[in-house]
Amino acid sequence: MNGGDISSEISAGPDGGDAQWLRLRSPQRDQDRVLQSPTHVWLRRIPSAIHPKHLCRYYPRIANRLALAWGDKFEVESIFDDLLHDHRGQRKGFTERVRIEIERLQRFHQRKLHVNYPPMMVVRRRVPSGGAAD
Repeated sequence: MNGGDISSEISAGPDGGDAQWLRLRSPQRDQDRVLQSPTHVWLRRIPSAIHPKHLCRYYPRIANRLALAWGDKFEVESIFDDLLHDHRGQRKGFTERVRIEIERLQRFHQRKLHVNYPPMMVVRRRVPSGGAAD
């Protein structure tokens, strides 16, 4: 670094390139670094064959986000879309193992939502008065 210029280091992405990643990504909080209690409950409710072990280990923030939204079809579909498609541009992407786990979870969610699900896992959207449901 030239002359101790910290501002250029802060604005650079993790790969050292000049990126806008600090503005595009919400700041990581302490609870994003570990799996939260609702995530452990979620993992017990899905088949162990599709447990996202690598996702939970390397990206607990994403696992927590999926677990909290799991019963909301629209929210989960939005999360999967965001994870599997680069809407920001020039993302590196996940490792193959993590990507496969995410895709497996997505297929499971598409097949199983509202079919043989425990009632507490299903979130129903409220229809605004005078409006139609999606």
